Amino acid sequence: MQLPWENVLSYMNHDPRWFEDFGRRAPGSEHLSVYWAAVPGDWRTWRRGYWLIAEPPAAPVTGEGWKLHVSATSRTSTETLRRALPVLRDAGVRFKFLMDPLAVREANGKSFPRASSGKFITVYPADDSQFLAVAAELTEALRDFDGPYVLSDRRCPGSKVVSYRYGGFVSRFALGPLGLRNLMMQAPDGSLVPDVRTPFWTAPSWARDPYAGPEQAARTAADGSSGGGRGLLNGRFRVESALAFSNRGGIYRGVDTETGADVVLREARPGVEVGPEGIDAVELLRHEHELLTELAGTGLFVRPVAFFEQWEHAFIAEEHVEGDHLGHLSVAHNPLYGLDLTPAALTDYYDRFRLLWLQVADAIAACHERGIVLGDLSPTNIMVTADDRIRVIDLESAFHEDRGGGAGLGTPGTVTRRAVAAGRGDRRSDYYALGGIMLCCVLTCQQNDLVDHAVPLRLLDAVAADLALPAELVALVKDLYDEDAPLPDPAALRRRLTDLPLTTAWHRPPPLAHRVTPDEENSADLHRRIAATLDGVTEYLHRTADPHREDRLFPADMLVFETNPLSVAHGAYGCLHALHATGREVPDTFLAWALRRPTGHTALPPGLYYGSAGVAWVLSALGHRETAARVLHDAAGHPLMYAEPGVLTGAAGHGMACLRLWRDTGDAGFLDRAREIGAHLARTARHDNGRAHWPGSGRHVPVGYGEGASGVAMFLLALHAATGDPAVLELGRAGLEFDLACGIYSPTGLLSFPAVAADGEPATVLRHYWDEGTAGILTALLRYHHVTGDEALGKRVAELLPDVRRTYTTFPQLFHGLSGLGNVLLDAYEFLGDPELLGDAERAAEAVLCSAVRRPEGVVFPGEQTVRESCDLATGSAGVALFLDRLHRAGPGARTNTNFLLDDLLPAPGTGA
Repeated sequence: MQLPWENVLSYMNHDPRWFEDFGRRAPGSEHLSVYWAAVPGDWRTWRRGYWLIAEPPAAPVTGEGWKLHVSATSRTSTETLRRALPVLRDAGVRFKFLMDPLAVREANGKSFPRASSGKFITVYPADDSQFLAVAAELTEALRDFDGPYVLSDRRCPGSKVVSYRYGGFVSRFALGPLGLRNLMMQAPDGSLVPDVRTPFWTAPSWARDPYAGPEQAARTAADGSSGGGRGLLNGRFRVESALAFSNRGGIYRGVDTETGADVVLREARPGVEVGPEGIDAVELLRHEHELLTELAGTGLFVRPVAFFEQWEHAFIAEEHVEGDHLGHLSVAHNPLYGLDLTPAALTDYYDRFRLLWLQVADAIAACHERGIVLGDLSPTNIMVTADDRIRVIDLESAFHEDRGGGAGLGTPGTVTRRAVAAGRGDRRSDYYALGGIMLCCVLTCQQNDLVDHAVPLRLLDAVAADLALPAELVALVKDLYDEDAPLPDPAALRRRLTDLPLTTAWHRPPPLAHRVTPDEENSADLHRRIAATLDGVTEYLHRTADPHREDRLFPADMLVFETNPLSVAHGAYGCLHALHATGREVPDTFLAWALRRPTGHTALPPGLYYGSAGVAWVLSALGHRETAARVLHDAAGHPLMYAEPGVLTGAAGHGMACLRLWRDTGDAGFLDRAREIGAHLARTARHDNGRAHWPGSGRHVPVGYGEGASGVAMFLLALHAATGDPAVLELGRAGLEFDLACGIYSPTGLLSFPAVAADGEPATVLRHYWDEGTAGILTALLRYHHVTGDEALGKRVAELLPDVRRTYTTFPQLFHGLSGLGNVLLDAYEFLGDPELLGDAERAAEAVLCSAVRRPEGVVFPGEQTVRESCDLATGSAGVALFLDRLHRAGPGARTNTNFLLDDLLPAPGTGA
């Protein structure tokens, strides 16, 4: 699972190297000093995350009801708390508040989840009478205050900062299949229902608005309305559709009714605080409009049409630029990703993009001539029209050097460390961004710069050799991507770009276009470097493990904080598995840390990669089979057993663990449970034209190994191998055929797969990976072909293989990156025996090693989005290690895949049908 970027950002703010839970940051003194000056010492006060919770003696605890919110900005929060505390103290009401102004700024930030933003104080009245009394007193006490509009709420009459909604007062959670804990509240009939935070007003059917009446209806119609239905700016702009939403405001597609021209309308909400200085979003939008107006004559920036305010919000109307942003364009057309590595394709691509880079350089020069620093320039804020003209569309971090201003934000991989430290860019950082943009167009890897500046440059060198890139291009990227290099002369830079020999560089296909078989000398050198890397990964795991922490043992993906600290995917057992599978010692202190933690129904879901089934599998592999059996026995009857069908979080993954424990312990009860799961999957399968699929809990039908039919098929194949039941094999084959039927051919002839089955809309993103995409489907397909000997499946193997014979992807990880592709290449080598497949896997390993980062603690790999170091199996070093370690063990007929498969159950070829 990949979290939205705003969630990733929230876990990046608290440590420069690792994803870190914000709850570990110590609070500042501003709010606490005010609080203890006003509240008696017998009040109970404790912390949960960023919140400080205050409870008066003998205060009644209500499970749910109408709660009050007080909003504030980081500049007003201390005084807001000072004014509100006497009201709350005298009422004897439970409440919580954000621990310091920095937490308020983060909660009001542009990237904070919209449904939760703006809330500074939350009050839990005991009943409706106390609700109305406290609301009225807070409204009076804070009459002169202003704050962000809380999108989930309605404002109390007469106030801009006091609002209300219905929701839970106590922490009731329902565990989900991924291990996420969903907030719940109790309905009048005693049932638990989701307590959903939405960025708009909503209330359960049984709850009557305390302010219900005509006056409330009129206020609700006014509050939060941008006038989209009536039109904006007295009807001049008509909103046609919403393009995107963030906490800052919406982005809308519209029409200028005066001219008939298409426009984009960008909204800013007051009280939203942007950047390290917390600049108000409205102020920032006005500043951006002024800069766009100044630069409109260059033809390189989006043209502003109008700036205006409506209700409490501000808007810029801009010309609509038809086209794609540069980042998407580079991925869609790069021959490296399409594997169209012909001289003509490479020449066309690089010659075309050289013209785009020239325009970006011109845009930078145009700004600098006017004393403007862009501050934040990235592939996603450069639009490219159908005739290959650029328009820069986002200037929120730009500023005049002599006047300041701007948000002070930067995009990872295109901003210098000096700019990050200073909270604002400079002229050199703009050219650094150009280097990052060019690097992105060569290979999407520039975010690695956050972890280690050397990583993208190592990748550039590797790609340059594989594609035979001109030395002049490589040198130019490196010169720009050096923040300590002299400031480029615009005219000289233009000449260097213009003179790049991109139309004469390729007379023959580059080295990467040729299949290779392993060379003994090169393979030996690769294996030496892999061995040293694996030693470094082991050292890093040993030296960064923190047995004194409760929330995680190893540095991991941010999902370790949102799910559980034990899981195979992100928690301790994935790292323990990697240590064991690669022949390393598993220290007793690590295992003891994991064994101290509960694994029951309320602690873990029952699945393989995120729950107790994976825990049991690893414990069994480590030799603790009685404990493993107990964990898996205890998972029987888990309420989430059939919530999802797939391998990652669902019944199929649990069934695979049952087969593993049956094989390891001889306990027939585990085989019986696997049979029950198989029978459930048979009952719930949806059949169509000889294919079968299993809908998950979401709106779409998943495709692939992780959550889709291929993973279910893998379990059914193993179950057939254990039981000999031909109906199970037939059902699994039908599931595999469903996923195969979802394949889509790219313009270059590659067969790839969407993450979900088409529902009438064409797939916009095709996947190559293990959790979603070709690699995972091929993992199952190879084994069905091995068992059945079916020639038709052999032809499908040949169709899928080209899409995974890749040397470069965005991430090095196992689940959604190059290690997962390399792993299935080794599967194909072992099942098919073609030495060129081993050559492909070795090429992938060489590219993976480019992302290895040497730290004082050892070797680590960049994790999710390549913005922090991570040890976990899904996104970090543990999963990478599983792939790298296989290279010295893989061979035709061997079965060395340690990514939770049951290859030891599979029969000889041709005997399973």
